[in-house]
This record gives sequence, structure tokens and C-alpha cells, in this order.
Amino acid sequence: MPKPKILIIIPNLGRGGAQKVFNQQLQYLSDLFDVHGCVFNWDGAFDDDQHDRIISLDVAKGNNWFSKIYYFLLRAVRLRRIKRERKIDIAISHLEGADYVNYFSRTNDKVICWVHGTKKFDQNISGLLGIIRHYGLIPFIYRKADKIITVSKGIEGELKKHYRIKSDYIKTIYNGFDIECIMKKSLEAADLPSDFFVGKEKILIAHCRLSRQKNLVSLLHLFKEVKKNVAVKLLIVGDGELRDGLVGVSNQLGLSTWSCWENLNWNNQYEVFFLGQQQNPFKFLRVASLYVMTSDWEGFPLSLCEAMVCGLPVISSDCYTGPKEILAPELNLIDAVKEPYYSKLGALMPLIKSNDEKMIRLWAYTIVQLLGDEALLKKYKKNGIDRVRDFDISNTNKEAFELIMNLHATR
Repeated sequence: MPKPKILIIIPNLGRGGAQKVFNQQLQYLSDLFDVHGCVFNWDGAFDDDQHDRIISLDVAKGNNWFSKIYYFLLRAVRLRRIKRERKIDIAISHLEGADYVNYFSRTNDKVICWVHGTKKFDQNISGLLGIIRHYGLIPFIYRKADKIITVSKGIEGELKKHYRIKSDYIKTIYNGFDIECIMKKSLEAADLPSDFFVGKEKILIAHCRLSRQKNLVSLLHLFKEVKKNVAVKLLIVGDGELRDGLVGVSNQLGLSTWSCWENLNWNNQYEVFFLGQQQNPFKFLRVASLYVMTSDWEGFPLSLCEAMVCGLPVISSDCYTGPKEILAPELNLIDAVKEPYYSKLGALMPLIKSNDEKMIRLWAYTIVQLLGDEALLKKYKKNGIDRVRDFDISNTNKEAFELIMNLHATR
């Protein structure tokens, strides 16, 4: 049997979780099959993202209903042409926008939709378009796909129950991690002021896209409460559409704030550091005291596991989905925790809102207690690394290979 020809599709590139999985698949599957990647355009991509194995449809993002429909049809037409010219056998799409284009450009190819996040709890799916997506587009597309891959059991359960997707069409493949590579990169020197570690401050860190989903306004309110009881600094690694607003909130809260987007001298007197997008975030994770994730919703948070690989204790909101499966697999997936839950892998917390003073204080108290418990922090460091070995990239790659071969055999 000839090698299957694979096309992997994603709307755009950058440093997001779905983009990391896209690049992992492109690299691994290219050693086994005839594989090409495809993006809608190069917006947001870094220089090293652009290479000859990735095809750009060169279609912009629409700004109104008319242009959105026009550009969608143009993407579908161009992608169908690529599928025909390259005689694609299997097309794998990452993220919802790519799922639609993948299905409507279908020729003789098998369609796989790789679902990276919750749909039901995604607060960006709202309004009239949200209703159309929830009750029309999402169930229609996923019922028509040949296979749906979810990155967590929580998403799998949601698709079955809420969107009535048949179990036979769904499989969970957890995101994979190149553990040795992450550890090696974490050993590089962190680019921090020479006097950064002179004081006795503990260092909290968050590594994520600066978006609504990550609930970073609550993190800033939380940090202000924590620093009332312990000497502490906050590092925020990442970039995104809420960049300016978050820097503004930090200043409004009276926090001494440095950001890489302003012309400020960098010294040890600041309390909050916005470090921007980093080619190697792991070197900052390694030198921190505690990783804090305040997300309102997730899929399977890569950054949480990456922090654990770097030997960093973690505390996370019990958002839907992912954190519970990572930190407390012994708990029921459906019911969110109502109070701090100290598993053997990390601390799981109720959802937090910036205007909920009681919850802000509860989180702050828990963080202060964690920072003062060296034995527990040491336990979390060891157990965290061991836990992420369950998600080693070799396991994920093996499952992806078997999926493709099984699907190809049914052609």
C-alpha cells in the first residue's frame, strides 16, 4: 500500500497550544508520510514558522459578514484545489475555523477534526453567531467528519452529551511533550536583571496568550492580595490582544509594572513583569517559585504541563477542561471543586473572578500557604515531572500514526 498523503490545516501560526501540536505533527508525520501543512495566511507567524513544507492560502481575515463569507468560500476553493492537485488522502484540521474549511473543501479525502478546546464553555462563542455555531455549525461539521480527536476526556464527553456526536467517531489523544527538549531549554540562562534574585521574593509566573480565556485580570487582583502577606514578584510570559489593557489594569491596581512594550529601564524594583512572547519560555519557568493558572476555560493546557516538566509546582483553576485530568485524575470530571483541593500533583482551585473578593482572598491564602510549605512544594516538583511522562510525545505520535493508518485502510 502506498504511503498516504497528508494535509494538516490550521488558520494561523504563532506560539499557541494548537500551533505547537500542528508543528509537532508536521515534523513527526513528515518522516513517515507525504505531508504538507497549510495556513490561511501568515498573520501572527514567526520567521521560523515559514518554510517550504507549509502552504499559505493567502486569504485575509474578514472584517464584516460579507467579507467573512467571501473569504471563507475563497479558502474552501483554494484548499480544494490543493487537495486535488496533491491527491490528498487524509486532511487533519486544527481549530474550528479550519474544521469548516476542511469539510467544505472535501474531495476524496478523509477528514479529521482535532478539537483543542471546550465548545460549550467557551465564552467567545456568544451572541447570534454563537447560537448558530452551537446548534448548527458545530454539530453538523463534527457529525460529518470521519474522525474527531479531542485533547481531553472532558471535551470528548462534552461532544457526546451536548452535541450528540456518536462515540465511534471520537477518540481522545492527549497533547504530547518532548520532555528532554523542554528540560534542556529550561537550563538556559533567564534574561533577568542581574539583581533580580538578590532579595528574598518568591516568583509567581504565568505563561499564556494574553486573551480573555486566561482571566489574567483576576491574576493581577490576586497578586495584589498575595503580596500583602509575602514578598513576591509576578512574571507574565506571552503576548496577545489584551496586552495594553492588562498593563493598564496592573498600573491601576497600584502595582509597579514593567512591560517589554514600553521604553522602561528594567530593574529589580518592579513587582509585575510583562515579558512578552519568548522563543524559550522554559528558562523563566525554571527559576520561578509557583506557576499560577487562572483560566476560565481550557482544552488541555500545554503551559501547565510545561511548567511541571520544568520542576515548577502549580496551582490551577478547575476550569473546563484539562486541569483536573492533569492534576487530579482521581476526581469526577463533571463536578468542579468548591474549595482548594491538594492532590499529589498540584493544587486545584475553584474558578476565580476579579470582582469576587472572597474568592480572591481564598486563592491568595492558598498561594501563601503553598509558598511557605517547602515539603509540599518539593513533592509537587517531583510528582509533576513524573506525571507529564504519561503524556510523552512518543505516545502521542504513536497514537497519531495508528489513527492515520487505520483510517487510510478504510479508503
